[in-house]
Parts: sequence; C-alpha cells; structure tokens
Amino acid sequence: MPLVFSQISHSYGATPVLHELDFAVEPGQITCLLGPSGGGKSTLLRLAAGLEKVQRGEIHVDNEVLANDGLHPPPEARPVGLMFQENALFPNMTVAENIAFGIRDLSRREQQEKVKELLELVGLDEYGQRYPHQLSGGQQQRIALVRSLAPEPKILLMDEPYASIDITLRRTLREAARRTIKEKGTTAILVTHDPDEAMEMADSIAVLDQGVIAQVGTPQEVFESPATVAVATLFGGSQRLAITAADEHGFDTAFGRIQAEAERLSSYRDAHTLVVRPKGLSLKKNEKSDVVISGLRYIGHDWLAFLTNNNTPSATEPLRVLIDDVSQYQLGDRVDLIANQTGVFLFK
Repeated sequence: MPLVFSQISHSYGATPVLHELDFAVEPGQITCLLGPSGGGKSTLLRLAAGLEKVQRGEIHVDNEVLANDGLHPPPEARPVGLMFQENALFPNMTVAENIAFGIRDLSRREQQEKVKELLELVGLDEYGQRYPHQLSGGQQQRIALVRSLAPEPKILLMDEPYASIDITLRRTLREAARRTIKEKGTTAILVTHDPDEAMEMADSIAVLDQGVIAQVGTPQEVFESPATVAVATLFGGSQRLAITAADEHGFDTAFGRIQAEAERLSSYRDAHTLVVRPKGLSLKKNEKSDVVISGLRYIGHDWLAFLTNNNTPSATEPLRVLIDDVSQYQLGDRVDLIANQTGVFLFK
C-alpha cells in the first residue's frame, strides 16, 4: 500500500482535529478526501507532506515508516508531489524552467525530454518559453500539475487546487487532471469540500467528518449507500428530518407526514433520522393535506418545489422536491409526500 495513516491524532492547541484516524490509499488510484470545512482534510494532507509534524500515530509509505512523533523528514525528502490552490509557479522562470525545477538531478537533455513530454500531455507544448503571467489561470494550473508530476512522486497531494477557478473551466481542468494523473499511473489524494469535484475526479472517496473517516468507497457506493447522516447530507441538496413516529402507512417527521410502501415500513420503525434528497419524494394532490407548495423555481433541467407545512413553525426550512411535470402543480396546492425507492435514507 503506497500510503497508510495509522492511529493519527492531531490538535491545534486545545482543539482536536484528527482522532485516532486509520486510512489507507490504494495504489494507482485517485482518492478524494471529502467533507465540510474544518473537518481535518487539509491537516491530514499537510501531515503527509511534512508541513505539519505528526503528534500521535504513524504514516507509512510502501510499508516503511515515513513519519511519526519522533521522525519528521522535510517535505523535499519525501516521495510526494504537492499541488495547492495557489499554483506557486516561479514568476521569474519560464514554463519549461518551472517544470524542470524539481528534476535538476537529471542531465539537461533528460530534463528537456521530460518537459516536452509533460507539456504535450496537457496540450501546452507550444508554451514552454512563456512566463506564468502570460498564461491564463487554467493554463497555470495545468503547468502546476505537471510540475508536481515531473519528479515522478509516488504520491501526489492536491489541496483544493481548482477552488479559485471559474466553474466552467473547473470541469475541464478536473477531467484534464484526472486523465494526466491516470496516464502517469500516479497515486493521488485530492482534498475537496465539493461533492461534484469528488464524484468527477475520484476512484475512491473518503469522507472525513469531525476528525474521523466516516466512510470509504467508490463514488457510487458513497452516493447511493451513505453510511452516516453526515455522509448522506453532503450530496444533492439533501435535508435532514427527525422521525417522530411510524405506522403501517408511513411515518411522521418534524416536517410532516410521509407515506411509504408497506415493505419498507419495518426499517422505518427502527429509524430516528431521515435524510431526503430532492428526488427522494413524490407529490400527490390532496386538498386536506397540511403541506402546501409555497414556491416553484425553474433550475434549468427540472422544476424545484418548495413545500411548507401549516402546522409547523414558520422558521422551519422549506422542504425541496424536484418535480417532473410542473404543469400539474401551482402555488398554493396542497399535497401529500410519498417516499420514492431511491433518494431517501434512514438512520437509527
């Protein structure tokens, strides 16, 4: 296993950030560390990079101890490449010189061949003699990526490298980065708080919540079968509701009544928390219902209905439900809520 974190605990002053964390990165995969800000993702990356000292636990690379509380090799002595949100290209060096900076131990000819190969890999083979200020933000990020790959590190560490890039360009850069990393066969860890970025980039997603790994799995596994409430609420505009009671026809929540098919009710009766995505519920008109459509918004490919309940406090957050055919509904319609087979998750 290229990179293993074993029983890692870390604090900043009296504030604990990581708690006896165990985590392994599969060889040749892109693993995304996903979670809310302040959850410890960047700290874990900085420990691997050598930018923070290990306080408790050990980090292993290829079954050898890389760092622990008594061993702290500097970043340049570690088999890792670093890529951060700030691309940190040297402004007084050309693109080619920037890429070659980390491979100065090679002969001049070998450096030139490596630079040429990497520039071709990201489609910038004509830009070697330009300076960073002559490149767009997206081009600078691609150069930062291949510069970090030039020394052929065993592991590439990426800390939200595209957070400051325009959203349209961001998608293009993600795909280019994924393709480049996979072609080089590099093991990579990407830190992000953006679920879309994790889904697009990762072979494996590790959700970090309050200093511990809440779940590790493929993007599909984490999205479709979240292990905890925290994991479920990361994706797709999910909302959390407390379940207060259940019977043979459905269950009651803090928002209101939700109907369900009989075969699903046995699991509902054991659950105390419901996480629902906008596609997790269907609507059925019922003039006697307390649930009212208080808003309708077109979001480009679907309509989003905002629901309120006349019997819940006015401060209660509206429930959001995607509807396929807006022509069936209008503001003020009273509706029943029906749980779909997907997009509804129950937790004890």
